[in-house]
Amino acid sequence: MPIYQIITFGCKVNQSESAALAEALGGETFAARFPDRPPEVIVVNTCTVTARADQQARQTLRRLARDYPSVPLVVTGCYAQRAPEELAVLPGVAGVWGNREKDALPEFIKKCQAGGEPVVQVKPLAPKEPFWGGGAQCFPGHTRAWLKIQDGCSHSCTYCIVPRVRGPGRSLTPQEVVRSLKTLADLGYQEVVLTGIDLGQYGQDLTPPLSLARLLDTLALLPRPRRLRLSSLEPQEVTPDLIQALRKLPGLCAHFHLPLQSGSKAVLAAMGRPYRPDEFRDLCLALHQEFPEAAFGVDVLVGFPGESVADFEATRELLAALPLAYLHVFPYSPRPGTAAYSLKPPPAAETKRRALTLRELGQNLKAGFYRKQVGLTGEILVEGPASGRPGWLQGLSANYLRVLLPGPATWRNRLIAVRYTRVEQGFLIGEPLSPDPEP
Repeated sequence: MPIYQIITFGCKVNQSESAALAEALGGETFAARFPDRPPEVIVVNTCTVTARADQQARQTLRRLARDYPSVPLVVTGCYAQRAPEELAVLPGVAGVWGNREKDALPEFIKKCQAGGEPVVQVKPLAPKEPFWGGGAQCFPGHTRAWLKIQDGCSHSCTYCIVPRVRGPGRSLTPQEVVRSLKTLADLGYQEVVLTGIDLGQYGQDLTPPLSLARLLDTLALLPRPRRLRLSSLEPQEVTPDLIQALRKLPGLCAHFHLPLQSGSKAVLAAMGRPYRPDEFRDLCLALHQEFPEAAFGVDVLVGFPGESVADFEATRELLAALPLAYLHVFPYSPRPGTAAYSLKPPPAAETKRRALTLRELGQNLKAGFYRKQVGLTGEILVEGPASGRPGWLQGLSANYLRVLLPGPATWRNRLIAVRYTRVEQGFLIGEPLSPDPEP
């Protein structure tokens, strides 16, 4: 039986789609890779949101071609959708297929294994592109599941390639969402992450239209895993109705990831972002008032064309004043095909300095957030043994804290109540509140 390996770059949507690809392969007499046997097919699911993401994919493909010179490399994902010709010429690549072709992976791999020139199959994304990739049931190595309920983006941010490589916004039907969550609960998953390229746009393409808030209202009343977590939400889509639905949702993980990108009004306008810095600040403070225990994470982009020193300082000052738990900092990366591609960014050294400044701020914010938890209690989803600490486990809290706790391996995939006693090497140390928690 052929042995395959899937390597995934990028967002949680890609992770969810890789799980769906793995299940599709398993249904066609493919098997997951075994540690003691080399793969016979390697699938690389790529990201293209930055030039760095492209570079990582190319480096990985070249390394795989050296390590497995006779193994067909099959490339998919957003980089494949954007520039298939760049990937098809790399050593070892037997095939490149786009995001809309992912549902036909087993047949495509068979073509690639036939030998000859690389097989390239990448079609443009249609205005009424169908939804694919929801409902995966197996996530090897993970205790949490991802459920992709939305795909695509209908915004037009001037720096972003995502609408071109992901297509228009489209949604998994609420009936399928409910069915998938019940299935995942029956399989024993304690937490599911609801994912989407633009999650806040969920349901707007359905007939009749639906909102994410109304979906959550429905899920609050139905069987599902004990914890639900939302992936990134665009600030302008966090409406009062959505906040109310979140407040009423049992088992909500108090963790919100919000893309700010810039704290400068002028830069946000040049980016095509439909909110002002003061609106973002007010949203964060309103969410913090409703969910004071929540972890707030922020995406921020530095070095956008036209970003002055004053613009950058406005961003830094805004971030420093908000109750944040962490930052994801990205240097601006010109993407071919975007409106900002031809514009001149600040010097690379200055962009690097700004990114370093914000990353240091992010480290301080995270350390402060962790320190505030000491003495409090939380519920940890145990993920498995802690590396290098025999007799210890690692897990994740509802509010996105990485926690170490003593306990047996049988606690994996269980929710354990702990008291946080200290911070140690970037982790919270948790003391179980019961010596033998109930399963």
